[in-house]
Amino acid sequence: SSDLDSSVFRFGSPATDDRGSISVIVAAALLPMCLMMAIVIDGGRVWLDRTRLQNGVEAAAMASARAWNLGGTSCDSSKLSFVSADGASPTSVTCAVTGTRTKGTLKVSGADQSPLHFASILGRSSSAISASTTVLIGPVGGMAKLWPFALCRDNPAVSTWVNSGMNSQALTTITFEDSNVKCAGSVSGNWSTLDYNGGANSTGETNDWILNGYTSTVNVGDTIQGAPGAPSSSLNVAPMIGKSVLMPLYTNPRMQGANAVYTVAGFAQVKVVAASFSGANAKRSLTIQFQKGSVSGSSVSFTAPDFGLSAIAICSYDNKGVCS
Repeated sequence: SSDLDSSVFRFGSPATDDRGSISVIVAAALLPMCLMMAIVIDGGRVWLDRTRLQNGVEAAAMASARAWNLGGTSCDSSKLSFVSADGASPTSVTCAVTGTRTKGTLKVSGADQSPLHFASILGRSSSAISASTTVLIGPVGGMAKLWPFALCRDNPAVSTWVNSGMNSQALTTITFEDSNVKCAGSVSGNWSTLDYNGGANSTGETNDWILNGYTSTVNVGDTIQGAPGAPSSSLNVAPMIGKSVLMPLYTNPRMQGANAVYTVAGFAQVKVVAASFSGANAKRSLTIQFQKGSVSGSSVSFTAPDFGLSAIAICSYDNKGVCS
């Protein structure tokens, strides 16, 4: 009876005390957990510093390319200072160019040491980081935001502009109905209002393109429907006087009237100086001045004709990408 009673009282009691074992397990796991947290924290710091450096070299490369393209120094120190725009403070910055300011590349590279806080316990105080961006400069192969008015590539004003080395300051008045100026092909005249999307070509739509440009991309070699002759007097060009616009140049016009089709030959930037869209058709005209310019976010094509408007586009990050 006493043996039974004692066994009852001992039933369910732990045979041993595990509290010491759990403490040992926790202590053993604590070190790798701390090391993992240290790696995550230091790794996040390195990633942040690397991102800031990449943003900086990208900004410096784009600014330097634009300045070089427009006639400035290829690797101007004031433009390379953009490498610190996002908070980076690299220990070294290099800049290199190939080709020319209108058909070439510009590369900016930066290097730095990102401090490590927890890893310093193990004897490593910093991590080397680097970043580079290469920018391609060349004639525009395709772009958006185009004006709906297009000029024949064979117009004498285009030749005058190109032959001047894209430096002429001359004003050009385009008379919409001019029997003395022809463009190669079967369509008379030297001018067209393009219908980019092949739609109804309403006055409202064309006015929107006049003010804001056509939103989709148009490429060299595209064929686009258009209308030769004097544009409608209801088109609102007045707000664009004194502003710069992006204009397509065409070649190889075909067919007639509303069925006329034009092949895009290239793009130019012009300043709108004056416009006369009312009165007799023969007196309606547009006065423009060709300008040098550059656009980003457009495709670069070394095979496209150069009319003074260059495309500037990032072609490589950290030597990964095609820049030719």
